[in-house]
Amino acid sequence: MDYEFWDNCWQRPSQPFHVESAHPLLSKYLHLFKNDRRVLLPLSGKSLDPIFLAENGLFSTSIEFNPTAVESFIADTQLKPIEKQTNQFEHFDFGKFEIWLADFFNLSSKVIGKFSQVFDRAALVALPDDLRNRYTQHLISLLESDAVIYMVTMDYKTAEMDGPPFYINLKALQEYFPNSSIKELDRISLLNNHPRWKELELSYLDEVLYQIVLNHE
Repeated sequence: MDYEFWDNCWQRPSQPFHVESAHPLLSKYLHLFKNDRRVLLPLSGKSLDPIFLAENGLFSTSIEFNPTAVESFIADTQLKPIEKQTNQFEHFDFGKFEIWLADFFNLSSKVIGKFSQVFDRAALVALPDDLRNRYTQHLISLLESDAVIYMVTMDYKTAEMDGPPFYINLKALQEYFPNSSIKELDRISLLNNHPRWKELELSYLDEVLYQIVLNHE
């Protein structure tokens, strides 16, 4: 994990990967989530998805390693969580959702429990190739055997842009999540979402939502 890179990113006032509302693909496919089960939001940044989920009756657990992102989330929302230090982790209890300020790879199911549904809006695509397999393996260790992952990936011509966000297609997901059922649910164009994308003059830039159903025993 390039901590310095992401820390520099969060110091800037505007980020192309951050939106000032719930992710549109989460909003569109909210009906697929089960209200009686927690939602895991890995590498959540200062996403407003936890608030959106709470407003719709779903409890979420966010994990973010960058203090600036978590501090910005609290400052921007003006919420007042109950803060508790747990070993090397900081836990923020907002009542209807929680945020862990921690290295994702250091949090185990013994600390945060296991999950049956995940919304990965920008975690896997933020990681370089040498960390992606480690990330997916650790993510699976936090999940029930029949968990469902809703994962947002990026599709673009790799000759036109280097990540992050990194290009990840269906074939790569099948390698990261073997013995799983994977299908594309939707895609949306990002070309007009932020000045940064326009500067790059890309042929296309799509966010793609995949549904990954684990079939591990």
